[in-house]
Amino acid sequence: MSRTSLLRATALLAATFAGAFACTGVAYAAAPTSPSAPPAAAASPPDRAVDAARGCWIQRDAPDGRASALLRLLPDRDHPEWLSGQLSRPEGDDPDRRVQLWLARDGRSAVLASRPLADPRAPAPAASTADEPQLRPLAPTHAPGRAPGSTQTLVLFPQARIEFARVPERPLPAGDWPQDILSAEFLAGAGTGPSRRLRVQASEERLALILVSARGTGAGRDTPLFDGRRDGCD
Repeated sequence: MSRTSLLRATALLAATFAGAFACTGVAYAAAPTSPSAPPAAAASPPDRAVDAARGCWIQRDAPDGRASALLRLLPDRDHPEWLSGQLSRPEGDDPDRRVQLWLARDGRSAVLASRPLADPRAPAPAASTADEPQLRPLAPTHAPGRAPGSTQTLVLFPQARIEFARVPERPLPAGDWPQDILSAEFLAGAGTGPSRRLRVQASEERLALILVSARGTGAGRDTPLFDGRRDGCD
């Protein structure tokens, strides 16, 4: 092979390798490594006792008697991480004066209010010098040995809105509750009067909301806010 032919072949081989490396560079540039997306934060699982309280409930004066209270406790449309509901009378009442109940679905907190509440996480309004409405249970109370009546016991909550935080619940007496009973107990903030705790007691077919008197203070017996049976819906 002549010197001229050898130089041409060498130049052609060099050009071929240069083109190959250029193509490889383009390929690598066209497929950059994308950073992996951070894992989404896992939502807190629903608390079993709170989840058992979900549904529609009806309270009666007797097992087959007149309905005295209704509670529809379902995930809130604007705050699905909460269950919300109102204690209402079947015959109708003022919606603005119903007891409002909010339960965080993770079981960490609860709110009771005596006026409509749009957001359970919003700070409570500042105290007013005007008389605030007080929470009043719908459960009828009566003296031992007398037939149930419509007399109601005033629950001395000076605030129109009470916030509760979850605490370990006490052992519950079996009573007439089934074995699948679940319970969650919440402690109210300071200045709420003698009843300082809210107990949510639920089974497949029964729900009770009880204001638990502080122990050791002589404050009296526990006060039921609601004690009803399941009544459809989910």
